[in-house]
Amino acid sequence: MCERLADRGCFHPLSNVWKVFFLSEKRRYHATASELVEAARLRPRAKPFFEKKVSSVISHAVDRCDVDVVQRLLNVVLYLGMQECCGLVLSFLLEFHCDADDLNSAQKTFEHSETYGIELNPVTFYRYTCYLSSRGIPIPHDLLLRKYKMDPRRAKDAARQRNVKFKF
Repeated sequence: MCERLADRGCFHPLSNVWKVFFLSEKRRYHATASELVEAARLRPRAKPFFEKKVSSVISHAVDRCDVDVVQRLLNVVLYLGMQECCGLVLSFLLEFHCDADDLNSAQKTFEHSETYGIELNPVTFYRYTCYLSSRGIPIPHDLLLRKYKMDPRRAKDAARQRNVKFKF
């Protein structure tokens, strides 16, 4: 039914039904949600309607502390090619892993964002570097430069000028 409405240009029912099935506790509804995602992929005009649902799905997952929902949402966002939403989803996933004190998963999530050039939320990036510091893990120089918003070229020049004297 939703697909027939989507064929006529009505994408709200498709995205609303997807959200309900996607957030369902019952696993069998997740298969139906996947079918609706496939239907949305075949209709490029449906993509903005799904993008609007991403933040509400994340807030629902945060309320339930459900990492599985965020991981499945990341798969949907990547599959539909919603680059704008990837950073948001990865940021929440990284924060989940940091809050759960899961170092291995946090590092893998961060590496994934670096590999694919997905920009994380600045607050999440800052929290991740603080999390690494709290665990006693040395933070790479390039991450520190990004954390403190320093230009790498200026940082190299500043490192060369070690004998700086102050004048008063």
